[in-house]
Amino acid sequence: MNTVIDSSLPTRIHRIYQELATLGSLEPSQRVNHLFSELVSISMSRSRGEADVVLGDPAVSAIREGLWRICSRGEYELERHWTRRIAAADDPAAELRSFPYAVNYEKLTRLELSGLLGVRDEPPRRVLFIGAGPLPFTSILLAERLGFPVSNIDVDEEACADARALARRLGLSEKLRFICADALACSDLSEFDCVFLAALVGMNRREKTRLLHHLHGVMRPGALLLVRSSQRLRTLLYPEVDIHGMAPFEPLLEIHPHDEVINSVIIAERPGHDRIAG
Repeated sequence: MNTVIDSSLPTRIHRIYQELATLGSLEPSQRVNHLFSELVSISMSRSRGEADVVLGDPAVSAIREGLWRICSRGEYELERHWTRRIAAADDPAAELRSFPYAVNYEKLTRLELSGLLGVRDEPPRRVLFIGAGPLPFTSILLAERLGFPVSNIDVDEEACADARALARRLGLSEKLRFICADALACSDLSEFDCVFLAALVGMNRREKTRLLHHLHGVMRPGALLLVRSSQRLRTLLYPEVDIHGMAPFEPLLEIHPHDEVINSVIIAERPGHDRIAG
């Protein structure tokens, strides 16, 4: 049975990109929310044939990296808005659960922890999340489920300040630790059993490869790296990481959700017995 391909998709994607790119702000608003919702809806197609046609369209190919950068900005603005809203609420824990993508984060985190247990007998005790942003939802969930403090790195000072304020408001200052720094400037991550890498840290293959090589040099042998990726039309929102291009890490597991969870997951091991650089 032949798949019916919507020939209007490349034009729609380009229109969404152009409008988002020309807006003065990507802070949550009726129009911004509508445009991102439309883009997310398009990305949920399960058809490989449709994805191949759309992603192979020259107009779409030309804007892919620009679209990731817009999604990164939009995600930041959404998280900042909600972090401040949650921190100001009478019941911040209840307000956190009303975040529009709370269920997605909960499902993704559950999936990631299941994957980690699939490659190790025990869950990690010392976790670092790179690219936590102003709303470290995953780290909050990890701290709750693992029962251990979770460390977070983000290069943006305002994001770190908002995240710290949120942690205090939620009573999680002892459970969440924050470092404002570029991950490429971190010289020793050997204390961590597992490092999470957010999907929008590294906007292209060159940036991702550079980061992978740096992390290999500062993580301890045997530690796990969990990288968020994407597939098919979901690569309109997040860069795809090729599991075969994970070197110098050794890939162990790849998971591709087919429900409302957008991100794919790759779990890899830092192999070898050489010393940590530093």
